[in-house]
Amino acid sequence: MFRNVRFLLPICLLCAVASAQEFTAGAAKVSIVPPFPTHMGGFGDRMETFERAEDELYARALALHDGEQAVIIIGSDLMAIDRQLVQRARTIITDKTGVPASHIMISCVHNHSAPSYYQKARKGITELPLEDFLVEHFAEAGISAYDNRVPASAGFKYGEIIGATRNRQQNNEDVVDTTVGVLRIEERESREVIGLLYNFTGHPVILGSRNLKLSGEFPGWASRTIEEVLGGVAVFTQGACGDITVHRQGDPWSEIQRLGRLIAGEVIKTAEFIRPSEEVSVDAASTLLALPPKPIPPLTESEGLLAAAEASYENAVKADAPDQLQRQLRQQVDLQSANVRQAKLIADGELVQPTSYDAEVQVMRIGDLVAVAVPGELFVEYALELRARIKQTYDYPLVLVGYANHYLGYIVTPRAMQTGGYEAAVARVGPESGREMVETAMHLLSSWERRK
Repeated sequence: MFRNVRFLLPICLLCAVASAQEFTAGAAKVSIVPPFPTHMGGFGDRMETFERAEDELYARALALHDGEQAVIIIGSDLMAIDRQLVQRARTIITDKTGVPASHIMISCVHNHSAPSYYQKARKGITELPLEDFLVEHFAEAGISAYDNRVPASAGFKYGEIIGATRNRQQNNEDVVDTTVGVLRIEERESREVIGLLYNFTGHPVILGSRNLKLSGEFPGWASRTIEEVLGGVAVFTQGACGDITVHRQGDPWSEIQRLGRLIAGEVIKTAEFIRPSEEVSVDAASTLLALPPKPIPPLTESEGLLAAAEASYENAVKADAPDQLQRQLRQQVDLQSANVRQAKLIADGELVQPTSYDAEVQVMRIGDLVAVAVPGELFVEYALELRARIKQTYDYPLVLVGYANHYLGYIVTPRAMQTGGYEAAVARVGPESGREMVETAMHLLSSWERRK
């Protein structure tokens, strides 16, 4: 059934109209701490399975219905999920609620201290039970949120946090996303909070690769704090943090609490300024792109490029060149080294690059708020551009949701693919992939405008 839906996704263009019917909303959260050993996501040098859960991990869901259309947004405390898991969970939710697959978003906060069936199973351990477990619990969260809907109102506002993040690819604080997007959803009569959808941009990697305890990291701490203060269910969505990391200091466990409180404080403050409206229409659209893989030069050419990069770097070190130049040349060595490793695998027949990667771009409308979901680690420059273009063209606010509905790794800019570094070295898709995602999102929005 879902395979047929997949090919219909591009046809389901945004077509929201203001509904005279009642806007309703529901929320739910379900624990996703597995009762069996699994690996943890995010660090290649962490081979062990988790020891125990330091704090609870959740799938949190919001269901919104304007009387004609519905959307379901599920946020999870995981690092990444793949398309197969999303397809399975969507199918169950659609069967139980009637909400089409294109109107269901499933995202991750990119938490590196969570279970990850996405990574290859280690020797002696199968991760299939984790996929089944997550599908069941994601579906439970989405269906429960839908079934719990009550008359509601909603409103959106931006907050801002300056100084908490930096651009690790450019090594500065100039190209970052300081916005904290907050959607407040409350019961119509009592005004009690049903849920909040909030968006922040920064890698949750504070606890590091030696940690073997499951934790929600700073997103989990932020959501718990918000829920304790405002009530309801707080759904964290991660922004375009491909090249964005957080500043940290001192003990990692204290740091996740400090940053979680910082984000929660801004969300709570911003939420209290929001004046929700009862007239909220919702809709969504989704399309599937076929993105080309990152080009890998043939082995001989790759080895020549690596030798040249190493020579340039060594000469810069000997000449005591400025640190910035040495860093840039070191990034080139990293990129060319990765290309040589992959070129060898291709030459030996151990690696066959796909001709393309499936990439779903999803756009949701909640009132005037636009949410654009992409399946990976988009560089922040694309999110900043997309927000500015949507503001200028339609005067709508935007939240960019990364790590949604699939995971394709880093989605870098052409500049970053040239300068190198870790992100470009391990990227799977080509350097124009981010541009195609941005233009696809704008096309979906223009299609909605033409149908109004």
